[in-house]
Amino acid sequence: MTARTGSNIELVSDMINHYPDEWIFFEVIEYDQYERPSKGILRAHHPDRDKIHEIVMGTAREHFAVWYTGRIVPEEYIELR
Repeated sequence: MTARTGSNIELVSDMINHYPDEWIFFEVIEYDQYERPSKGILRAHHPDRDKIHEIVMGTAREHFAVWYTGRIVPEEYIELR
């Protein structure tokens, strides 16, 4: 499990690119015009959702988000018409 305590503000898109196919837990610093998190401070990342859940449950979570950076539905299950 990788938990971080730094305060480097990053674009959420950069976090997604740095940790493909992992769960990321970050403090939201800024939202875009559609109210989606756009900048934040990464607090933890791990491929196992349960590991991130442990960290989330031990953290005050007022302005935090948890996202999965990989594909939710595997490519072979996507049907194009």
